[in-house]
Amino acid sequence: MRRTISITIVLATAILLSACVPDREPADFSLPKAKIIYQALNDQLGGQGPGLAPSNNLIGFVNADGTENVLLKLKYRAYDPIFSLEAGGIFFHANTFEPPTIAGGAGPTYFLSTAGVYKACNQVYTASHAFPVKGTTFLLTYDLRDINLLDIRTCTVAKSLVGIPDETPWVKFIDSAYPSWSGKSVLFTQDYRSPSRNAIYVMDLQSGKVKEILEGGMNATFSPDDQRIAYDGEDGIYIANTDGTGNRLLVSIDFNNYINGLEPFPFWSTDGSTLVYHKCTATPCYGHDLSNFSIYKFDVNSGVEQKIIDGGIYPTWIN
Repeated sequence: MRRTISITIVLATAILLSACVPDREPADFSLPKAKIIYQALNDQLGGQGPGLAPSNNLIGFVNADGTENVLLKLKYRAYDPIFSLEAGGIFFHANTFEPPTIAGGAGPTYFLSTAGVYKACNQVYTASHAFPVKGTTFLLTYDLRDINLLDIRTCTVAKSLVGIPDETPWVKFIDSAYPSWSGKSVLFTQDYRSPSRNAIYVMDLQSGKVKEILEGGMNATFSPDDQRIAYDGEDGIYIANTDGTGNRLLVSIDFNNYINGLEPFPFWSTDGSTLVYHKCTATPCYGHDLSNFSIYKFDVNSGVEQKIIDGGIYPTWIN
């Protein structure tokens, strides 16, 4: 009896200690230093370097001129990574579907600190990027039906911003959501299964007021001064003023070729001069091989487009 009790105590202690051990990368973990982070996860990417195969848990770091391109293997499959210097780490969503794919679907929200320690909000799923809201402990997340402010400290939804009724399944849904750099407003897109019917909205976070600024378009993001937006239009990448005026095409792209739905999703540089995005080079683009994608930058002032690297999607500037 005494031995049984001792064994029980030992097991209970072991379980308790294991629960207290932080989920982390190895002690020598460090993040590469670069200006751009991007998704390198792909079901056909294994075997590209020592120690990488057969893992698919890859993110990439690269400078805007294509130098210092580094692939980093993580414990988890990191979709749509965002590096926040203010938060001190990387936000991403993950899933365990087999086989893994580029898109990945919705998954739980993760945070990886620069020290290599993970925090998982397994009860909160997001369908794409989880963006930190400046000056707060909130993440802006969306899951096709809802846009929420997730408190990363408690992994609870602090506020629901937008919700679409369930009686309109796969007819109207939220395509993207992005906070302003000032943290005062949110830019989001409602998708009607047709690029020409989509609509881009701005919500004031303090008042909750929503204003439609453009018909058509998706994947809209604010410039650092909150005065302009960039987005995927029906035939390429556009920019416009935040009130919807000054709308113009920057990069022509045939989105009829994007069968996978992995449109570019342009992001602004921290000085507002340059956009970074991916493009698919295959025809048609089914999106099951990252060798079909390249990362580009576009100088808004000069109108010059340059390829940065091959083999990556959803690049964002580290800020």
